[in-house]
Amino acid sequence: MAEVTATQQAILASARRHFMEHGFKSASLNRIVADAGFTKGAFYGYYASKEELFDALVAQTSQGLAKVMGNITAGWAGYQVGEQAEHLDEAFFAQLPELADFIVAHRDDLRLILTHSEGTRYEGFLESLVENNTQRIEPMLARMGLGGVDPDTYRLLMTAYYGTLVRIATGDYAKDQIVAKMRDVQIVFQTGILALAQRRQGAQEQERS
Repeated sequence: MAEVTATQQAILASARRHFMEHGFKSASLNRIVADAGFTKGAFYGYYASKEELFDALVAQTSQGLAKVMGNITAGWAGYQVGEQAEHLDEAFFAQLPELADFIVAHRDDLRLILTHSEGTRYEGFLESLVENNTQRIEPMLARMGLGGVDPDTYRLLMTAYYGTLVRIATGDYAKDQIVAKMRDVQIVFQTGILALAQRRQGAQEQERS
């Protein structure tokens, strides 16, 4: 990785302040560069655009978060297909301390990604989590004989689930608070979704009988 120069550090620090205050879309590149004490020419010596500047701030954090989330998925996928639903919470809880450490260490970057990224490639980050989780849960429930819940209902529930986790991640909570709150959220949503699927399955069986 190339060494970050003092000029870049100043530009990045200014960009972080402006993006946090105004969001990516409304932040002025002219103002960012001026507040850093440089000209547009100096800026373009390092970054091709405001988008590339935002990416320079958050790309490593985005990749790191994807790795932690991937560890959660890998832990869940390690169980037998028929046992995955009952172990969803275990896979999440096993990685929760690592996730909480990551959140505390990268909180400002996560805030940029999750709440200030409109107009960047990170804008749909939450929606991608919702879609990926929905695509995993629906086939799993179907294999357990618990399919039949409206896919749009799953997406609404997953949007609420991840939206709640985002509020925890971008809040001012300490590590132990993050762990406790995310555990509670996982328990509530997992129990609720399984109960909904079982109720729907029971209704379908009654209709067939």
